[in-house]
Amino acid sequence: MEEIPLSGGRVTAGVVRAGDTVRRPCCPNSPFVHRVLSFLEEKDAPAPRFLGLDDRGREIISFLPGQVPDNLGYFSEEQLSAAGKLIRTLHDALSDFPDCSPGETVCHRDLSPCNFLFTGGLPAFVIDWDAAMVGNPLDDLAYALWMWLDMGNRGNPPRDTARRAKFLLDSYGLEPALRPESFRRIRGQMERVAQSVFPTREQTAATRAWAESCLGWLREYRALLEKESQAEH
Repeated sequence: MEEIPLSGGRVTAGVVRAGDTVRRPCCPNSPFVHRVLSFLEEKDAPAPRFLGLDDRGREIISFLPGQVPDNLGYFSEEQLSAAGKLIRTLHDALSDFPDCSPGETVCHRDLSPCNFLFTGGLPAFVIDWDAAMVGNPLDDLAYALWMWLDMGNRGNPPRDTARRAKFLLDSYGLEPALRPESFRRIRGQMERVAQSVFPTREQTAATRAWAESCLGWLREYRALLEKESQAEH
């Protein structure tokens, strides 16, 4: 069967399409990820299906047609609404995963637009679950806010970013009392990324510089984010 390398978005190296499947190298977290994807299949949730391992030990994942953004950008309110609802659907579906305690879910931990498959111009599935682990859904949501709103990009007006963040939170259905906490947790996500190590020194340095720049932006505008998240428009 012909294998076609996949390079859109930020996929793991060595990922290929083979017919109606995707073949991916396994990682240390793969056994957990396979359990998560199988659980999501039982829930008929918007994620790829785990179909087993091939004769080379690669995981076999169902291929989903669509487009994946290759970088962050400016997303419409309709796209933000679809993303917020999709994240909430997955968090709710995974809240009763066997490993979760009350108040926890399985967090994707990389809810960038680059890990969403778009169909008809809207995010429809979440892919690339390699980093998944049990945690607080607010951490996952905080990371999504950072990525989907491209927080730290000084080309975007801060008040508009705050308004659009509220729109995503409204679509997710986060109660107002928890919204300030979701913004406080963005700092932890930025610090986590700033401490990440990548295959090359250049990647590590560039990512660290970017995350630290985003932290500076957050220090300036977090109060605005919190205020706007509570406002009536």
